[in-house]
Amino acid sequence: MSDSRVEPITIKGNESSASVGELYTRSFTPGERMARAGKVLAVAWLLALVTAFIPIVHFFLVPLFGIGGPIMAFMRYRVDTVAEKAHGICPECEQTVDIELDPADKLPKWTYCPACNKPVQLMYHGGPTQAAIPEDE
Repeated sequence: MSDSRVEPITIKGNESSASVGELYTRSFTPGERMARAGKVLAVAWLLALVTAFIPIVHFFLVPLFGIGGPIMAFMRYRVDTVAEKAHGICPECEQTVDIELDPADKLPKWTYCPACNKPVQLMYHGGPTQAAIPEDE
């Protein structure tokens, strides 16, 4: 079963102070990753089968789905953690906001506040380089 986690992040405004927020992420088990990849592959090959009966376009759509399907499935299998949303107080307008994130989004990330439409930066708590620096024991 997938594991949902909440991590502390910093929400920094363009011209104001920063506030603390929460990043909601989901981690997948190897079985779930395989199932997600299998669904992508099945859809791609189903589209290849359907487009095989369309004249002219089947010359490039069938190979596209036939070759692109395994590539997209492999890319989907490699994803083990996805970011779902960020929750916190916007430092610009001081309203509580939920910022929806794409699964491919990585922090630090510049985005816009859904309440005031001003730019905000989402970064791991402690700065943008915290995840990149390994701790020495």
